[in-house]
Amino acid sequence: MNLPIIDLHCDLTGYLAWVPGSSAMDVDRIGCAIPHLQAGRVRLQTMAFFTPTEAGSAAFTLQQARLFKENLLQNKDVFAPLSRKDLQNQVPQGERVALVAAIENASGLCEEEEPLELAFTRLEEIIRLAGPLLYLSLTHAEENRFSGGNFTPGVGLKPDGKELLRYLSGRRIALDLSHTSDAAAYGILTFLDKNRLEIPILASHSNFREVYDHPRNLPMELVQEVVRREGLIGMNFLKKFVHPEQPDFLLDHIRYGFTQAPQALAFGADFFQEAGVEGESYFHAEHRTARHYQAILTSLKEEFSPEQLAAISHRNALRFLERLWG
Repeated sequence: MNLPIIDLHCDLTGYLAWVPGSSAMDVDRIGCAIPHLQAGRVRLQTMAFFTPTEAGSAAFTLQQARLFKENLLQNKDVFAPLSRKDLQNQVPQGERVALVAAIENASGLCEEEEPLELAFTRLEEIIRLAGPLLYLSLTHAEENRFSGGNFTPGVGLKPDGKELLRYLSGRRIALDLSHTSDAAAYGILTFLDKNRLEIPILASHSNFREVYDHPRNLPMELVQEVVRREGLIGMNFLKKFVHPEQPDFLLDHIRYGFTQAPQALAFGADFFQEAGVEGESYFHAEHRTARHYQAILTSLKEEFSPEQLAAISHRNALRFLERLWG
């Protein structure tokens, strides 16, 4: 296969900020290094600014925004799409990798004991540095001041999360449900509807709980909500969410997606730092770098039409981006 790829989630900026002397060209240390993206024909890669919920989280996110502007975008092989024309022409047909930014965990905007107003001013500063944001998630795996996370079941949307949602309404920044608890996800959707807030929804790097039962994977009800709201679901390559022992389960997640959410299906591989990792990789060998996208699509070409494979590779995501920013 030789299809253009749009991927909704990686942690390259976090790697650059965390590891002294690191580079976006470190092919042996991170699966979304620029040469891997080029080899996999990735034409748009989302750089999620990740931070844990801990002291220093806001400064760490701002550091990543600066690295995005001053380091990544200085590479001759990448560019920041500035217009709908860029998305329509250069992304599917060009040779360089387009980069867009996102925020993974709103703790990167405002720490637990800080005034909430700082979240709004810092968000504007990050946009000034990195350009339009594709999405923002309220939390990571654990709960924070905004909402519950994947590993805090029953903890829902909190008052500060509601205020942040009000601020985001109409800003053309999507909300990512990948790390919310089920309770928080349902609370978010109810709050958006009740208050008529204009915030698109996606799950940038989540698989399907019906295929492999893990709290990081979406239950059927949330899959249906993302589809109803014309959102996206990016297939995650981490083996603990695919299946710990069976790499072919990634194909099963994709097959399931084609039956339940064909217009929402996309990629969100979630490549992050493996430098210094002892023992097994976080990824199955068949999915360890962005070079593997084309092989994954080739594995499916006897079951699905070229139009279906183009939908997951880039067309669904491109349509969402055009609607979000167009």
